[in-house]
Amino acid sequence: MHATDRWRAMRTLARRLLRTATAVTLLALAARPAVLAAQDQRAVPTPRQVSLLIYVIDLVAVDGAAQTFSADVFLAARWNDPSLADPGGGVRTFSSSEVWTPAIVVVNDRGASSSLDDQVQVDAEGNAQLTRRLTGDFSVPLDLRKFPQDRQHLAIWVIAPPLGGELIELTPDRTATILRGDEFSISDWHLGPLTIESREYTDTPNAAPVSGVALTIEVSRKQGYYLVQILLPLCAIVLMAGVVYWVDPTVVATRVGVVVTTMLTLIAYRFMLGGLVPRLSYLTRLDWFMLFSTLLVLVTMIAMGATSYLIRAGKEEAVARIDRLGRIGVPATLVIVTLLIWVF
Repeated sequence: MHATDRWRAMRTLARRLLRTATAVTLLALAARPAVLAAQDQRAVPTPRQVSLLIYVIDLVAVDGAAQTFSADVFLAARWNDPSLADPGGGVRTFSSSEVWTPAIVVVNDRGASSSLDDQVQVDAEGNAQLTRRLTGDFSVPLDLRKFPQDRQHLAIWVIAPPLGGELIELTPDRTATILRGDEFSISDWHLGPLTIESREYTDTPNAAPVSGVALTIEVSRKQGYYLVQILLPLCAIVLMAGVVYWVDPTVVATRVGVVVTTMLTLIAYRFMLGGLVPRLSYLTRLDWFMLFSTLLVLVTMIAMGATSYLIRAGKEEAVARIDRLGRIGVPATLVIVTLLIWVF
């Protein structure tokens, strides 16, 4: 009987220990998210706040074939470093190697050179400013479907990668109300508004985004040059092909010679215009106009061949009908194509 009581007491103790262990395990599991969150907060450092000012001094040119634009840009990065504070002192100048500075990288830089030394100016409260001036080319993806009636957005994209493991939060400096100079060197574009905004950068799909700032300039192409130097001569070339419908149909050599000359002129013009835009996977408005102009001249060439055959066959009435149709059809088709491509 004594052994039985001892066995029961041991079973009771084991059950209590099991309940206690279960309760402790449940409490540990319930507290695990809070512990992990606290560990994450301790593991992730607070990013250093850096504001960036981008000022466009000059915009020189936009190269559609190279997908770049040339500009003169001033950058000013500002942050606060309490370790550099000197109450009662004035503004001091340090080199970038003497104090901490953010790593400023222009994402779309294509060989721009820096014309200012990376110097840091610090006031008595520890407010630091790093200045840099960049002059050169910057890449930009251009949408040329409406060329030469296109509008583009030229961006200067600056990021601050976390070199050395220190995170940097780069934000646009909105204290400046003017972001551009009074006059630009570029002459073939109309300048629109400038906007500055935060824009993150990710170099690979699985990489963490890097904070950045982008200044965007909206520009629209001036069309006067293309109207006088390209569109009007193209229309004149097409109309020159239509003149053959007014020539005596018996003069076959003259009619065919004019059309062939017109076609060769169009081909030469196409090679000349090839340097204005890059090799694209789509057609621009100018390409469509060139294509329809070439087809119109080709149809005229086929019509001249048909009239030559009909003249030899003695069917002058059919030739006269073709000529009357061409005299109206060529200019009317040219007007319709021009309106569809350039107006609507």
